[in-house]
Amino acid sequence: MEIRRLPPPERLGTPESAAFEELIGVLNGIVFHLWGDDDFVETTEEALAALREQEYHEKIILVAVVEGAIVGRVEADFPLDEEAETVSLLVDVVPALRSRGIGSALLAAGEELAAEGGRTVVSTYTEHPVHALPEEGSWVHAPVGSAGLPADDPGVRFALRHGYRLGQIERSSELVLPLPPVREVALSSTAATAHGYRVVSWFGTAPADLVEAFAALKERMVVDVPQSGIALDREAWTADRVRAQERELAARGEPLLVTVAQHEPTGDLAAYTEIAVPSDGEKAEQYDTLVALAHRGHRLGTLVKLHNIHELAEHAPHIRRLLTWNADENTPMIAINRAFGFRPHALTGTWQKTLE
Repeated sequence: MEIRRLPPPERLGTPESAAFEELIGVLNGIVFHLWGDDDFVETTEEALAALREQEYHEKIILVAVVEGAIVGRVEADFPLDEEAETVSLLVDVVPALRSRGIGSALLAAGEELAAEGGRTVVSTYTEHPVHALPEEGSWVHAPVGSAGLPADDPGVRFALRHGYRLGQIERSSELVLPLPPVREVALSSTAATAHGYRVVSWFGTAPADLVEAFAALKERMVVDVPQSGIALDREAWTADRVRAQERELAARGEPLLVTVAQHEPTGDLAAYTEIAVPSDGEKAEQYDTLVALAHRGHRLGTLVKLHNIHELAEHAPHIRRLLTWNADENTPMIAINRAFGFRPHALTGTWQKTLE
């Protein structure tokens, strides 16, 4: 086995892009094996677009090659904010060649990159579809929250064996659209209690007069969300960074649909929610949802989510399913999602390790 760096190609369909295109095919096979569907399969164009914007994150890919074929990869994601201490490692190996040391070698190579980059905290992840969770057995729990991951799961055993601890579990949930009329009425009644706020929505590009305030609110995402069991770097968001994210998602064919709640007496942005909207398929993904601490308790989470779903029906009527992710301990947001009718979809474990 050989581990080598795989730089992203300048363009696709060339001899230089062949290895990258092979890798995306391998990863799509791994994704389908885990989930049993193509919800998270991506095209080579989408994958390349995610690697082109590297002003705020540096992404390095190492691949494992056996007999001339790519059989796995580790992708290291380095936040480039000042004083950043973390790096995220995504490790995948084709199912037929697992338990042969390939994943361990890739993880070690990723940790070496982290050390060379001066990072001290390494994160990695395990994903667990609800249909694959056992009904009984022993469980590994994070320091906070009520969910647990199956101790016999190969990914869980792999993380523990390499010195990682489970810091947080995220619950992913799925909502079938459109909302039933009875649920729509109940949610609208709740949202109507948010007095003193107005909603503003946009698709793809934030209005020039709101982009600075929107960036400031996005910067609160790392500060205000539950993170008691994991280390996170502070992220400095500016209008330029918002525009960079918009460019990346537009290039991926998944522009953001955003709704914010604006406090009418002050003009401050108090809450926001985002949906990445693909041009085809029936599934969309909800990204950030945040209510600023000073404005909580006014049903703003329900207000912006409901309005964004209404906007989604206008801009993308082909979308029939919406996925969202929440920290297991974020009980207020999970309660809001249940009121909408979100159902359990999967658990994601965030594992961390401090490098010596």
